[in-house]
Amino acid sequence: MSSQLEQRLSAASTFLLQSPPGEVNDVFADVRTIVGDDAALESGILPALEQYNTEQFIVVDLEGDKVLITEASKLKGEVRHVDPKGQRTFAFDHMKVAASDPQPLEVDTETESIRSSIEKVLAAHVSNHYSEGASAVYALEDSNYPEPEPVVATPVEETKPEPEVEEAPVVEETAEEKTPAAEEEGEAKGVEEGEEEKPEADADADADAVDESKPIDSSTEEDKAKPMETTPAPAPAPAPPAPRPSRIFGLYFVGTKYNPSNYWTGKWRSVYVADFEKGTFEGKALVNVHYYEQGNVQLSTTLTSTSPLPSSTPTAESLIALLKSSESSFAAQLSDAYSGLSDEQFRGLRRALPRTRTKVDWAKIVNYRLSKELGGGAEA
Repeated sequence: MSSQLEQRLSAASTFLLQSPPGEVNDVFADVRTIVGDDAALESGILPALEQYNTEQFIVVDLEGDKVLITEASKLKGEVRHVDPKGQRTFAFDHMKVAASDPQPLEVDTETESIRSSIEKVLAAHVSNHYSEGASAVYALEDSNYPEPEPVVATPVEETKPEPEVEEAPVVEETAEEKTPAAEEEGEAKGVEEGEEEKPEADADADADAVDESKPIDSSTEEDKAKPMETTPAPAPAPAPPAPRPSRIFGLYFVGTKYNPSNYWTGKWRSVYVADFEKGTFEGKALVNVHYYEQGNVQLSTTLTSTSPLPSSTPTAESLIALLKSSESSFAAQLSDAYSGLSDEQFRGLRRALPRTRTKVDWAKIVNYRLSKELGGGAEA
């Protein structure tokens, strides 16, 4: 990759990360023209796109449900994300902004009970107060509950089949007592009928006759003497790690309002972390507004708050009450900032008056200069 192309990709990534709310596709189309190489653009800009989607709390559809892409949703050491409400993980394509391949996720029962109760109350609050709102509550990593060691399945010992030993058929012989007269009579009878004694070779052949009803054993005596070889059992697959308890919960939600026909867009993102062990409830709101009618103005601000928890085991309702108080404080701060724009910030942008405290009459500037030049010429 040439250095010029690398510089273009770096600039494209910077522009993409500064995309106003809801306008990332427009920015991507513009930087695509700047780079001029689609293959290099897709591979080179992917890290910036992943960062943008994560920071902006992108909302995606997963089997009919709204799920958030956040830093807390990323599985540790994997490229998959978590949907805590559906108790599942999923793959996410940052280029196509599409979720796929949902898989079940095992969770700690007690932790999930607390998490789901908070999520239910938070979802109702977001639905009532934020346009196009979406929310999620995550059980964050808690150092008070160490990560369980991976469980390895116990290998099952393979039983060796015992060699089958054929038992020779037992022939029962009935001894009959024969008198000498009977023996002589039998021998005479055999000679008369032309019977001949079977040669010993024929007797041996009968003994070696093969019984076709039994399988043919092609093994030699040497092979039979060798110990039987057994196929080693496959290594046991590691069992999935046990679910990890937690008493730290992250409350994430986002509200968006896009009105491109009137040349403005806006997004409100909030993150709150409730730590039951420390007894703290820390919040942060990130507000972005873009207004571009006959100009181009962006507002980007971050508001923070910290509140103590009412108890070591707060209820979901008490947490949302603290959240409402913080959000009201954030809204009041923004209102004060807007009211001061015309009196302070915009006035500071105006041209300052001269020392005479009177406006300059620019129409007479030429006359002033002409008289000065004429006066100077007369002196000469």
